[in-house]
Parts: sequence; structure tokens; C-alpha cells
Amino acid sequence: MTSFAVSVRKPHNRDAGYICERRNWITDEWCVVYVAAEQGIDTGGVKYATVCTAHGTVISATNLPNARIDMVTPEEWCEQCRETV
Repeated sequence: MTSFAVSVRKPHNRDAGYICERRNWITDEWCVVYVAAEQGIDTGGVKYATVCTAHGTVISATNLPNARIDMVTPEEWCEQCRETV
């Protein structure tokens, strides 16, 4: 098993279910994509969850390409981010 160090660039890479993350351009926090069940996020059976770490908002996606789109557009699904823009 490979062990990854936590980095400034990818601080959530050791979280359960972690797939990828990107700096939230609105808050300078993170939007992180997880396998929802591995992270313990209830998405009603939908596989992926994207989390706005600044506000704790979660959106689910059935496929990884859509979860990645959500990751780069937090203003579309996080109400607090939308109000900031």
C-alpha cells in the first residue's frame, strides 16, 4: 500500500474516498470530490459527492466527469458561494 503525504497543494488527499480537489476561486478554500459512501456522506445512493469546504455544502453526481464539473463551478450549487459572486 502506498502512503501519501498531506501537502499544501492537495490537503485532503488522505481523506477516505478522496478523488480530487481544486481551490475554490470564490473563497480560496477547497472543493473536494469524494466517493460518497467511503467518506460517510449520505447522497441517497449516488456515487460521488463534491464538497465546498468553506461552507459545508454538498452536491452529488452519478459520474466522475459531472463531479469534476461541479468541483470547478461552486457558484452553481453552493448558495453561499453564489451570494459572494
